[in-house]
Amino acid sequence: MTFRREQRLRGRGVFKEVMDGRARADGPVIAVHARPNGGAAHRIGISIGRRVGAAAVRNRIKRLLREAYRLSQHELPRDEPAPYDFIIVVRAHEPLPLEHYRVAFTDAVRHLHSTWQKRINRRTTAADRASPRED
Repeated sequence: MTFRREQRLRGRGVFKEVMDGRARADGPVIAVHARPNGGAAHRIGISIGRRVGAAAVRNRIKRLLREAYRLSQHELPRDEPAPYDFIIVVRAHEPLPLEHYRVAFTDAVRHLHSTWQKRINRRTTAADRASPRED
């Protein structure tokens, strides 16, 4: 699978919307924010600050994270409320092997997907209780 332009998140406003969704999975090297996007495909954005390292180090980590996403696309959830917009926030660390990023990302996505499923189940259950029953 390829990493197409439509799968990228760009712009401050889009990043803010995803981060305001209040669903985050923290790990030692990355934190992943997620929000259902109502579109046809998952999308990602990467936020990496200067404290992570020099530009060459930051660019290498970004390339590895994009590749980890690309390789993990077939493992990402497809059932409701997917697809998602993901923001990957990189914590300060030395670059790691690709497999480490792939595992960290897929674990975070699994956690976030279950979080969003619980939220949606709570909303539908509350809505069912609030609506009058017809007997």
